[in-house]
Amino acid sequence: MTIKKYQGNSKEEAIALAKKELGQDAEIMNVDEKKSGGFLGIGKKSVFEVTAMIDEDTDSKPGNDSKPHFDAVADQDIKVPPVSRSSDEELEETKRQFAELSKIFRENEQPKAAPQNVPKPATAPVNEPVRESTVAAKQPVSAPVNEAVEEVSDEVVREVPSKPRTSNNHKFVKTLYNTLLDNDVDEKYINQLLFDMEKVLKNGNKVNFLISNVYQKMILKMGQPATITPAKKGPKVIFFIGSTGVGKTTTVAKLAAKYKIEMKKEVALVTIDTYRIKAADQLGEYASIMKIPLSVIYEPSELSDKVEKLSGYDYIMVDTSGFSHKNNEMRSKSIELISSLDDKFEREVYLLLSATTKYRDLKEIIDSYKEFTDFNMIFTKLDETVNLGNIFNCKLYSGNNLSYVTNGQNVPDDIEVVDTQKLVKQLLGGN
Repeated sequence: MTIKKYQGNSKEEAIALAKKELGQDAEIMNVDEKKSGGFLGIGKKSVFEVTAMIDEDTDSKPGNDSKPHFDAVADQDIKVPPVSRSSDEELEETKRQFAELSKIFRENEQPKAAPQNVPKPATAPVNEPVRESTVAAKQPVSAPVNEAVEEVSDEVVREVPSKPRTSNNHKFVKTLYNTLLDNDVDEKYINQLLFDMEKVLKNGNKVNFLISNVYQKMILKMGQPATITPAKKGPKVIFFIGSTGVGKTTTVAKLAAKYKIEMKKEVALVTIDTYRIKAADQLGEYASIMKIPLSVIYEPSELSDKVEKLSGYDYIMVDTSGFSHKNNEMRSKSIELISSLDDKFEREVYLLLSATTKYRDLKEIIDSYKEFTDFNMIFTKLDETVNLGNIFNCKLYSGNNLSYVTNGQNVPDDIEVVDTQKLVKQLLGGN
């Protein structure tokens, strides 16, 4: 399978380039409009980027037990490297990882029959050697753990002997499991994915089909990203909440610049972050450059009056004080701030989470904020980590919408709406 990207001044031009190189059978996976050039978003031109795929049936060629791989960033063909022979340690580790998965497959693929309907194994003739499977069937149920894992793994491999790709699919499952695990995807969600794929795995489909299947399932689980939308009437008040040092102030500045410069919207800023030294000064510098008004409030009760005075603006972005989710006093201040806004004003809340934070801590942070408000999630500091599995984990754990990601300190460039296709490709082995 080959996946490549093509750019053109129009969607049709980019698709034509893809079809010309890959052939008319090429499948168009994605069409994306990008903007390039300009200064601070002014004078940017649209460029259409098409992602196309051609199935070359590589997995049917001899000696090509392929490792599924997506290149999500560079415009390079996806080349499938050969799978090296596993050492004894790797084999034991694989058995351990797949014990639970094999159990799932066995329970869901084999029909449950009443004991009296189970056929007895045929007795071998005197002159015919006893088959190994017959001996295995007579063994006690309470086998040691390692032997049980090996028996389950062998059972899954043998389950569809008429389909030659079954063993290849086993290699695919192994590769998929380890790849997602290496990218910090939680084992719980890996197991759910494989359970959802049970039918296509059982039917012995090509590796390319399996890759496409898991890719689509993961994108569906990620959902559509939620972005800042205008209010039906009056200003939209947008709160940015999160822990200290997660990047709230810089993120507020980036989004303010995007909406002010690129979308030509009227934006005002409000900060209540008077606890952090020079926090208001930092936001004030950005506001001055962009010619955006900045107001400082000291108590949550001041918010509604301030918003009333700024009611002529499209968006009012509120930068809040960062604090540990275990700090009950500061947490109460955030609850008071959000709840103090008059109900006549529409609001949105965005929780900022660092992609470098441990998943265990992210779950505690999400739980803490979920107790008092609904929110969309912004992930920051993607440039400081190579493993992005926690974004996928937090989406499935919380059920809340993803929205934006940041990948640097540059204002306003280093922020974008979550690209679920690119993210999933990275989780499936992209660089």
